[in-house]
Amino acid sequence: MKVLIAAAFCVLAICSSKAIGSPWIGTQDKQLHYDVQTLAEWGYLNSAVTTYPIPWKGIAEQITMLSGEGMAPMPAQALARLSHYLAIQKRQEYRQFATLQGATDDVRFRSLDDGAEETAKLTLTSEFYHQRWSGQLAVNYASGGRSNFDNSFLAYQFGDWNLRVGSLDQFWGPGQSSSLILSNNTRPLKSLAFSRSVTTESNSPMLAWIGPWYFTTQLGQMEEDRAVPDTNLFISRFTMRPFKGFEFGLSWSAMWGGEGQDGNIGDFWDVLTLQSECVGRPSCTDEQRNQLGNHLAGFDFTYTFNLLSRPMTIYAQRIGEDSQNTYTITDNAKLIGFSTYIDSTKVFIETSDTGIACGSDNSTVNNCFYEDALYTSGYRMYNRSMGSTFDSDAKQITLGANIRFDDGAIAEMYIRSAELNPDGQLPPPVLTGAASEDVLELSGFYQRPYGNWLLKAGGSIANREFDVRDDEVDALLYLKAQYAF
Repeated sequence: MKVLIAAAFCVLAICSSKAIGSPWIGTQDKQLHYDVQTLAEWGYLNSAVTTYPIPWKGIAEQITMLSGEGMAPMPAQALARLSHYLAIQKRQEYRQFATLQGATDDVRFRSLDDGAEETAKLTLTSEFYHQRWSGQLAVNYASGGRSNFDNSFLAYQFGDWNLRVGSLDQFWGPGQSSSLILSNNTRPLKSLAFSRSVTTESNSPMLAWIGPWYFTTQLGQMEEDRAVPDTNLFISRFTMRPFKGFEFGLSWSAMWGGEGQDGNIGDFWDVLTLQSECVGRPSCTDEQRNQLGNHLAGFDFTYTFNLLSRPMTIYAQRIGEDSQNTYTITDNAKLIGFSTYIDSTKVFIETSDTGIACGSDNSTVNNCFYEDALYTSGYRMYNRSMGSTFDSDAKQITLGANIRFDDGAIAEMYIRSAELNPDGQLPPPVLTGAASEDVLELSGFYQRPYGNWLLKAGGSIANREFDVRDDEVDALLYLKAQYAF
């Protein structure tokens, strides 16, 4: 199957005489997504911006109408970078990349754009576009002789909609360091996706009141090496900006089917319509019935206002995993943050809590978020959470800064304090060496373009405190080098 997919991508790439890069912003440099958010927060873009990746269409037209004159340093630099990449897109050139990365150890906590995915990895990428078709073939060779096609896709655009098959890094929500429902903390999901191809206002009078909006719904399959192999995963997200500075999002994911489980179209419909079943009893009351599938759902928002001639943004995300009945969601994890700008630096503070009580607010039992009695591997792929980088039963606070320089260089720094699994029960995979841990970590990177090269160096140092063993100090360094042919 992998050989057939690779062959199909190669044939399409060769046949594409007119080609540009990805239809999404930031698939090669995730910092472009932050650039879009910066222009939106400063009021220069009118677009939904809390879902990564975000389409070029619609935003590109707004960018071409902007001028950097009179802008503050941060939005001016964001506009310059986006205009540069947009100009490359418009040249309709077939593009290829080679990316080499290495790290002294596995990166433990990943944000949208920091860390390295493997201790050693080579990626060869080809982007192409032909009329309504677009695609990307990424061949990844990792340490230990492993290989995959992560971040490869084939997409077809019709009007304001897009149909895509493949896998692509995603990040849902306004969080700067993590997302509670979908992040790129783990490898991307292989899925069939139906999405809007723009994030700006609709031309339909019936939808004008919701302002700029975006929608995606996807059906994918998780990996084979898990408690229930080949579990199916349905994910969907809708966001809108009904008035200036405010964006509201709804997200939903549901695990269902898999090896040994019912997984036909009728079962999928029962999952989508929130049906329940009686398990282990001849009959059940409404409270005893179990909902089909393992669901996570919730909302997020971001609101930006001006104070002292600069944007101030407050944002939050609330995701629940279980329910007492069809609509009363329990087990709600929370994320709250604030960000603003100081000269050429965006600073933020963010906290999240996945150590929530199971079943009700009066319960004192934890160990339920990202967990499920049937899907015992949890809401994870390849032994890493699909949501929060800190996994379940974790409280954390992060202070971060993203610094932009006139030569196109970027520096980013985080300081994190996290309390991981304090009750010592059911340790999540993010823990290594003990059942609970307090960690204080300083991490960051410096990225700079040199001609056709994009070079990045980063690392972290963490103080780890344990109850049952001596404390440790861990350090990590990584390098990335990408060449655009």
